[in-house]
Amino acid sequence: MKLTRRRRQGSAVHRHYPERTTQGGQMVLSPASAYTSPSSHAAVSQRRVGGTARHTSTLVPMPALFWLPVALSVIGLVFLTSVSIGGILKLGTLPHSPLEPFRPVLQQVCWVLLGVGLMVSLSHIPVRFWQASAWFWMVALSLLLLAMWWLPGLGTTRNGAERWLEFPMPFLGRVGFQPSELFKLATLLFFAALYSKPMVDWRKGILVALWLLTLVAIERQPDFGTMALILLLGVGVAFCGCERLARIGLWAVSSLVICALLIGLPHLKSQIGSPSLSGGSHANGLSYRVKRIVAMLDPWAYEYDMGYQMVRAQIAVGSGGLFRLAIGEGREKRYLPTAESDYIFATIAEETGFVGCLVCIGLLGWLVATCLRLAHRAPSRFGRLFAGGLALWIGLQSLVNIGMATGLIPTVGLPLPFISAGGSALISLMAASGIAQAIARETR
Repeated sequence: MKLTRRRRQGSAVHRHYPERTTQGGQMVLSPASAYTSPSSHAAVSQRRVGGTARHTSTLVPMPALFWLPVALSVIGLVFLTSVSIGGILKLGTLPHSPLEPFRPVLQQVCWVLLGVGLMVSLSHIPVRFWQASAWFWMVALSLLLLAMWWLPGLGTTRNGAERWLEFPMPFLGRVGFQPSELFKLATLLFFAALYSKPMVDWRKGILVALWLLTLVAIERQPDFGTMALILLLGVGVAFCGCERLARIGLWAVSSLVICALLIGLPHLKSQIGSPSLSGGSHANGLSYRVKRIVAMLDPWAYEYDMGYQMVRAQIAVGSGGLFRLAIGEGREKRYLPTAESDYIFATIAEETGFVGCLVCIGLLGWLVATCLRLAHRAPSRFGRLFAGGLALWIGLQSLVNIGMATGLIPTVGLPLPFISAGGSALISLMAASGIAQAIARETR
């Protein structure tokens, strides 16, 4: 009986302490574990859990999710400076102040610094706060966008679109901000929270109806590209949240019908009362959305009219060749409208060639893969949906912008993530990256 009890005790000790062995009835440490420190045991356990050691007290728990946005923002600053130099050469005269042509660059530097600080700050806020307050951000921005639609003069009109709110900023004058860019983040938060925790049907219906009404307000600014991206983002997160396929199919069909009406009805209205029916110009009788589609199909036929941007962008992309390093020497950026924002990829292609384009696409793809990896490892359903939606946001917007610069899709006015000039888009993406860092902080 004593011998059996000793053997049972020895086996139990061996199970709880695998680094111990029995020699001659005595318990001793194995040679390998005798020189192992407690810290190494902690590192081994951390490697077993997630593949790498994670420290929740670090400044950035997921380094790739911090350095990739910063690197892309620096690339954007470099080519924004190049576009500013091209503006000086286009004018042919010296500006009144040496800093005047670089005012957009200084603005973007301020936005980048503000975005990085915001990303680090938001990464320390618990994820449960964002899940609990997601509906508030969506409702607040919805009311602001609806007010901009219903109250004329509240927003600032630029290039025929009333999308901006202006406010003064020290040393930079009046700076515009686009609330619809923040509504992308609010949509991501709202749908991630909506499919993470059950909600009363009547409350869910009211919030979704308000969200759809806000999409109409964004389209009326007009900003069809942003409206379509937000719609796809919401439907994509709903699909990842296991929404019924029948309902998603109904949403998709309804969206296609609405988009067709938004594109076709203004065209029919312009055709009914336009002089093109009595021998006038066919191009002048088209609505601006149909003009962009027609220009995409054959931009060279309308080189000096509605296909001007696409022609200049295609010339810029083709001029880069396989590889070149001529930052600041591009010519087409002088004549390409919005070369610093919507068509900055064309500037990158012209001045760095195919290799430079691959570097930018590779960094964006790396960032999307990082978000998907975070979605796979996130401990909560909200974290998984948010990280997956962020990957969809960055990937889809990148594809649309690159397709627009290469002439594969019509011009829709979506910026290249983190690279294009513009504080609203940059701040919203940096804030989303900060929330993703907070999710990574809670991933063990």
